[in-house]
Amino acid sequence: MRKSLLSILMICLISFSNNLLAQCTPDPNLKSTATLPAVLDTAFVGKLYTQEIKYFITKDTNVFVPQLGTNLNATIDTLRITGVRGMPDGFTYSCHNADCKIVGGTAGCATLTGTPTQAQVGIYPLLVLITVRATAFLGPVPISQNASDTNARYSIIVSGTTSKAEISEGDGPILFPNPAKEELQVYVPALSTEAQFEIQNIQGKTMQTGRLVKHEVSHVSLAGFDSGVYIIHIEKGNEKISKKFVVQ
Repeated sequence: MRKSLLSILMICLISFSNNLLAQCTPDPNLKSTATLPAVLDTAFVGKLYTQEIKYFITKDTNVFVPQLGTNLNATIDTLRITGVRGMPDGFTYSCHNADCKIVGGTAGCATLTGTPTQAQVGIYPLLVLITVRATAFLGPVPISQNASDTNARYSIIVSGTTSKAEISEGDGPILFPNPAKEELQVYVPALSTEAQFEIQNIQGKTMQTGRLVKHEVSHVSLAGFDSGVYIIHIEKGNEKISKKFVVQ
């Protein structure tokens, strides 16, 4: 009986300890609306992945009030993360508190965890679902608004032992893997609609063209490509981005 009680106690302690490890701590130094880091760490096959994301929401802002058809000064009451879409199967997220909620003028954090498999190697664009509650005042009358928003700036790269990703800071394109062999994955976080791409060899010959779709990873076949250096040109609106990659 005593051994059984000790075993139960040990299981409870281990479970409690794991919950403590999973809980992140908000950064008190964040004082303006921001989300950190700029780029998520790479997840490696067979290894436990743990990534913390820190964020802050200002207390005072402007909100659009549909009933009035205008913007009003407002106070952010709360921001809540309601979900994270696009994570590899088996990955989960947790926050610094149970309901993933912060009040205006404070910081919060979330932790992504999981152990990827070889079958999950690739790019995983994340869509963080957010609900913001704000109160605007029309004279002495408070007008409360609940607004749904999303954050699509982050991606998880799942890499094998030899594959790497070519990642740009901010909204630049992600190329994976680099060097590539049979296929190149291309993802541009900042696309509002779609973009066109053209791949040229080092002599300037066009090897392939295509389009990139908002919040989707494009799988570009490299069949017929010789080993060497190539350049992908991406046009979105009036902006043109060029990046090199290698085919082996």
